[in-house]
Amino acid sequence: MPFNILESITQEERLNFSQDFSVKRPGILDTIFPDVKTQFLKAEYYRLMAGQRLPEVAFVHALDTEAEIGTRPGFEKVLTEKLFIKRKINQSERLQQAIENGVPDDENLKRFVFDDAANLFEGVVARANVMKGQFLSTGAVKVKENNVDMSIDYGVPSSAKVEMTDWSKPDADIMGDIQKMVAIAEDNGFVVNKALTSLKMINYMRNNTAMQTAVLGAANKRLLTKQELTNLLMQEYGITIDRCDEKFRFRKADGSLKTGRYFKEDVFTLYEAEPNGSFGTGLWGVTPEELEYRQFIQEENRSFVTLSMWATQDPVAVWTKASGMFVPVAAKANGGIVIEIGRAYV
Repeated sequence: MPFNILESITQEERLNFSQDFSVKRPGILDTIFPDVKTQFLKAEYYRLMAGQRLPEVAFVHALDTEAEIGTRPGFEKVLTEKLFIKRKINQSERLQQAIENGVPDDENLKRFVFDDAANLFEGVVARANVMKGQFLSTGAVKVKENNVDMSIDYGVPSSAKVEMTDWSKPDADIMGDIQKMVAIAEDNGFVVNKALTSLKMINYMRNNTAMQTAVLGAANKRLLTKQELTNLLMQEYGITIDRCDEKFRFRKADGSLKTGRYFKEDVFTLYEAEPNGSFGTGLWGVTPEELEYRQFIQEENRSFVTLSMWATQDPVAVWTKASGMFVPVAAKANGGIVIEIGRAYV
């Protein structure tokens, strides 16, 4: 029976699922790194070299003298491989239980199959978002799993990774810390306009004595409202603030499940965002599975994640797999982002 259900799911149905599927929980990470797909295995782009964003002034000349010869800003090519994310599940046992419990027809069995496929899809997208959050929390992406041990260095200057004071204390110099971060970006020719942090760090700011005084005056002390904090950050530094407290689950080597955060809780990050709120791009690529039937898919309909299904006779198994090629890229990483890290992560 499990083999019959796979035979009843057409290639068109699998492709339609892949093309029409949308992840249930889009968040701020998708705004900062909007997803784009290319047909290449590697990510390649050019960016201004560090320190080249500041304008180089021209000299004053006397009349009837030759003009100074200028130079073009230096560019560097950045090349990195997309990472292969995949996961599969054996549906034989679940399908057999459904049959034994009286699932009436193939259409209902198909629903069981595609429910699993949706969970696998979300798992692939979640792993991509882990990379996005890791970059925004640390300035790099490090992978050490399933025989892959690599680190992607985005060129974030060491001066742009700073240790913050203890923001949990009401008398912490939070405003001074933020001003230093703004100055670091400006020294590199960037104007930061967005902040990303956690609710925990936002509440530290709301409870900060100096920030309360700046809003309420010296005679009044109370927890700032979120709107008051928002207005203060815009007036003082020209930045708007977003929070990322989304979580995911992952399975450890011993089989136990643990909860993780996409963005580290004790981190405050400033960056220069584009008008649409983006800082980089979530770059997807063609998977080996997609190459098998890409001739049947119009290019504009190719999805980020590929769905595969197959069956084996010995042992009897019905498999469903989701896979994707992904890497986050950020052309302005060499100066356009400043990350302030709590002591717990230094």
